[in-house]
This record gives sequence, structure tokens and C-alpha cells, in this order.
Amino acid sequence: MLLEIPLDFMEGGLYRQITSHLEKMIHAGSITPGSRLPGTRELAKILGVSRSTVVEAYCLLEEKGLIIQKGRSGAFVSPTAAHFSCVPVMPADEIHFDQERPTPDLIPFEPLAKIAREVLIEDEGRIMGGCPPEGMAELRMALLEHAVLRGIPACPEEVVVTSGGKDALSTVLCSLKKKGAGRIYAEILTYSGIKDIARNEGMALRHVPLLADGDISMLENLGERDILYLVPSFHNPTGRTLSTDVRKEILALRKKRGFHILEDDSYGELRYGEKSVPAMKALDEGEGVIYIGSFSQVLFPGMRLGYIVLPAPLKECYIQTAALRQGQVSSLVQLVVWRFIKTGNLSEAIERARSILSVRMDSLYSSLIHTFPGFPVFRPEGGVFLWFPTGNAEGGTAAALASSKGVYVSDGGSFSLSGKRICSVRFSIASASAEKMEDACLRLAGVWKTFR
Repeated sequence: MLLEIPLDFMEGGLYRQITSHLEKMIHAGSITPGSRLPGTRELAKILGVSRSTVVEAYCLLEEKGLIIQKGRSGAFVSPTAAHFSCVPVMPADEIHFDQERPTPDLIPFEPLAKIAREVLIEDEGRIMGGCPPEGMAELRMALLEHAVLRGIPACPEEVVVTSGGKDALSTVLCSLKKKGAGRIYAEILTYSGIKDIARNEGMALRHVPLLADGDISMLENLGERDILYLVPSFHNPTGRTLSTDVRKEILALRKKRGFHILEDDSYGELRYGEKSVPAMKALDEGEGVIYIGSFSQVLFPGMRLGYIVLPAPLKECYIQTAALRQGQVSSLVQLVVWRFIKTGNLSEAIERARSILSVRMDSLYSSLIHTFPGFPVFRPEGGVFLWFPTGNAEGGTAAALASSKGVYVSDGGSFSLSGKRICSVRFSIASASAEKMEDACLRLAGVWKTFR
């Protein structure tokens, strides 16, 4: 181990400086329990001090119970030395509806691992040489073919590979700003991250009513410099879906007023309801809809890969912006995902995820309406979110009460652009199994029983 420690030779007390720094690293967990420290001669040479200085430091660390010295075998960090683990461990009795991290049964680990091994062996390192900023040509074609399942007519030149949905969202907003766009409009309840992204891009963010209710009159105020950000399928946070008729009305108004539509379809493929609703991009006859798709939300979030379908006039600006911000998406990840799609594994993984999530949503919905009869709970037709009205209690209060029973939900107020009182919470079923739904609702009944 090449271990560098900052020392102040003018201050003196070198062995205590070494002890103090190693103690900090051990407590932080950056030197993990069981790790072998450098030998005293080796560390003395690295630091430019006498061996006796290092010996004194190690003896002091041993007195503190932080290391164990085993003669010629060397010095090792004590198994009980670290004050905390770098990897958080959730208590077994906690039920988390406040997270979007998928449970292991949603992640297609085995086929991904098999393909990754094959890629590393068969490619012989060629993929490490990089690829075009818009992404591998083979992957872009595969993504285009996959987008057909959402009814999207596009050509390969319009598809760009991204590092997940958030990357695409922030980069396209920056690109549109360079093209003259100045304001973003979003529904009054929407993906909470849009607030920080808009602020980071220096763009004004305004809100319109929930469009699933059918009132789109506010959109009459939008013009050519405006962007309408929408999550039309399995909306975050409400779980609702815009009907085809409402989508067509919005598109007709877009054509008339000239504003851009940014369609976030991160959950669009996770449909388990009976009725299919095509993407807005599939219904658009012009170049006004920018489509964002992502596999990062549920299937393999750690790989951070998605795609964006851009109108031709915007593509060059988008690629230039992306190149300055984050560069290209990992070539290895792109190749793995390309093979994952071409071998049919993606279709199988999506079907499996739909099946699992459908059972979870049914279980959660049934448990909620049984436990809280009379509450107006809407059952989503897909995705991972369910919006629950908490009667006379603010979402933050309801979430705090729930956490006291080991059940964690998201405060509905965190998704609001109005700043007004929101008496609702959001459930996410990504991290909670179907078997836990009834238990969670029974716990909630104990602290939410006064809600009206």
C-alpha cells in the first residue's frame, strides 16, 4: 500500500501526526477493517522519517485498539475499528416508499453480467478507444428500433445516447436556452428535480395546472421561447397518465403557439394497465416534441444510460453542449446495452419488471383502500408512483408520522411548484416488495387514523 500522509516537519511530534491522520482514515472507513498497513520500514521511507517514528505511531494506534500488530506479518486494521460503514444498511423492519432504487429482483443482473464478460473478452479492448459523442451507431439504431415500441417514428440521425434521463434533461434545456428559449413551464405537481435543474441553467420555471384534468387553457400563454416539460405517462408524482385526446389537444396548441414540448418518458414502458397510450412524440407531426427515454430508473440505474430523440435543428447544439459538460457515455456500457437489446434481454427484462410492479401496485392499492376507506385513491396504470391524499394533514406531517413507525413516504409538498400547502404523500413501489404492503398500511393506520 502506497500511503501518503501530510506531515509538518516544522511542528514536530511526527509520530503523533502520523497517528492522528491514520486514526481519521480508519474512523472514516477509507482504510477498511482488516486492511494491512505498510511495514514500518516501507512507510518510514515513503514519508521520509525514521523507522522509530513509525513504530511509535503504530504502537499508539494499537493502544487505541485501532490496529493489531502480528509480528512479521505486519500491522492490520482492527475488525471493529471503523466507527461506521461506508455502505448504509437499512434496518430489516423499515419499509421504504421514499426511494426509487429498484430491488434486486427488478435488475436483470445475470444476463448483464454474462454479456459484460463476453464483451470484455471478445472485444479485446477495442471498445476502450471511445466512440462518437452522439453514441455508438449500432446502439443508436437498436434504440431507434426499441423506440418503435412506443410508436415513435424517427430516423437514426435524431437519436443521441445519454447518461440517463437527468443528464438528457439538463443538457437539452441548456441547448434550448442557447437557441433562444427562456422559460420552462411544468405542471404544478411534477418531478422535483426540475426545480434545481432550471435554477442551474438560469431559466425561469413557471407552473400550469395538472393537465390530466383536461384544462389546457393556460398553455395559450406559451410562445416560441417557451418549453413545456411533461411526464405524460405514469406521472411523477401522481402516477396519472394523459389521455390520447388531451395529448392531441396539447400538440395542436403547440403547433399553433410554437412552444417546445419536452417529453420525459422515463417510466413510459412500465405499463401494466390494459390500455396502451402512445408517446406524445408518436403523435407529433412536426419537430416540436423532444423525447427522453431512460433505462436507468428501474432496470439498471447504476449504468446510467438513456437516449434522447431530437429535432434535427437542435442536434448539433445538443452534442456540442454535451461534449463540454460530460463528454461521451462509457463505450463499455454502450456496448453491453447494445448486446442486451439485440439478444432480446431488454424486452424480457421490461416484461418481468411490469409483472413484478403490477403485483406490487395491486397490493399497495388494495391495502390502502381497505385500511383507509373513503379516501380518493387513484390506481396508476403503470410506473412506480401512487399519490395518496392525507385529508387534513400536510404531506410533511404525514410523512413524519409514518417514519415513526418505520414506514417512509415522500412529502407531497416536495413536488409542488406553487409553494402552497399540499395534503398528500407519494408512494414509490420500486424499493418495497408486495409482501410488505399490508404490513405498511397497518402501521400507517396507527398514526394516520385521525386524517379526514
